[in-house]
Amino acid sequence: MRAATKVAVLPAAPASILGYFTLVAIKIVDHELPDDLAKKFKIRNLVSGAQAILLAQLGVDRHAAGTGLGTFLLKQALRHAVNGALEVGGVALIVDAVDRDTAAWYQARVPDFRQLTPDGLRLVLSMRTLVS
Repeated sequence: MRAATKVAVLPAAPASILGYFTLVAIKIVDHELPDDLAKKFKIRNLVSGAQAILLAQLGVDRHAAGTGLGTFLLKQALRHAVNGALEVGGVALIVDAVDRDTAAWYQARVPDFRQLTPDGLRLVLSMRTLVS
């Protein structure tokens, strides 16, 4: 498993982390997806799975909350995910939200996120959506 973490700091105080995100290369298999997505991603009956990227963490320091930094970091994470998918492959971006409010926050910023689990906490977004 490969992961990369990016941090946001002020140039004047590089030791103070204002926010961060972590992307992880993962595999998804067809039984984890609704049939229409497995077909769209062309991974139906693909036992070995397909490459995807997990936005494993995204956080903002309390003092930077409400400044738009979270939205900025999400956009940066999406950009890095697309670049990674273009280099090494990837059919989707997956997010595991910690709670319903966080899932709603992601969906408010990226309406194309689709819920994968009954609790609505695992979200998926096609890389094709991000590229176009």
